[in-house]
Amino acid sequence: MGSMVGGDEDNIIGVAPEAKWVACRNMDRGWGQPSTYLECFEWFLAPYDLDGQFADPDKAPHVINNSWYCSEQEGCNPSNFILMDDVIKNLKASGIVVVVSAGNSGNGCGSVTGPPAFFESSFSVGASDDVDNIAGFSSRGPVVIDSSFRLKPNVAAPGVNVRSVIANGEYANFSGTSMAGPHVAGLVALMISANLDLAGNVEAIEDIIEATARPKNSDQDCGSFLGAVVPNAVFGYGIVDGLEAVKRALDYTTDVKNVSPSDVRVFPNPADDLLTFVLDGGGQFISDIHLYDMNGKVVLSENMEGNHLVSTLVVSSLQKGIYIYKILADGHTTYGRFVKL
Repeated sequence: MGSMVGGDEDNIIGVAPEAKWVACRNMDRGWGQPSTYLECFEWFLAPYDLDGQFADPDKAPHVINNSWYCSEQEGCNPSNFILMDDVIKNLKASGIVVVVSAGNSGNGCGSVTGPPAFFESSFSVGASDDVDNIAGFSSRGPVVIDSSFRLKPNVAAPGVNVRSVIANGEYANFSGTSMAGPHVAGLVALMISANLDLAGNVEAIEDIIEATARPKNSDQDCGSFLGAVVPNAVFGYGIVDGLEAVKRALDYTTDVKNVSPSDVRVFPNPADDLLTFVLDGGGQFISDIHLYDMNGKVVLSENMEGNHLVSTLVVSSLQKGIYIYKILADGHTTYGRFVKL
């Protein structure tokens, strides 16, 4: 909690000091079970009183920090993973960012194995040190436990020798991805305080944090995720950059209408030579396409004349990595990401 919102004049420890917070106890002396974890997620979705009455979704938080995982000893196993996964999907759909520590089972590939860190809807965080190296204990992707081989962690944040608050008004230093995750949860609060239009827009918040993270390479290859390419299975999209994320948050506006995934298709993604954009229905036509690198620099632009529902760009000259695309269609703008192979 200290890393998220703590701090006074002499102890500056929190990313978003003075932010409001609530808490739910999902463990008894460090041990929980699926029912207690799910009960807290349910309560966060619509907090209710001590009698279980008057559930109020207006009291739900914008972001939940989860510095824990559910072990097999606690009753979590592949037979019930889907229950927790569905709950987190519902939280995300309701506008709540679910930040989860990636785990301390590193340094081997495929070591992000504890639920809910490996779920697609979780925003998982690895741990870095004060010179931007990945912590030896920080779990790596890809996710192998469910055979999805998806990317995890999403990003990394400070998690080695981090000073925070303990009981009785004291302070101490700790290490672990449990210290890294709260930095990202606090960053979400900071971004929303900078621009209230972001509240409830989980995809935009997560995209901004990933897009503004400082890209970090690794000498460790994990499956199809090469350490020399960003994102990778060690740092994800990189180490979070709070200042840049807040700057990007300030630029966010609800006047920019995102075309829904059902309206725009981008393929193949990842792409090698050609990247095709297809706009489906709605009477809209593509007028401009811009591609940006992770530093916000325009690397490719296409100005369209006439009514185009399909456009194909040649991207073979781009270096390997992640890029942002921006499509303008009849005055509306949509953003997205693609990976160049």
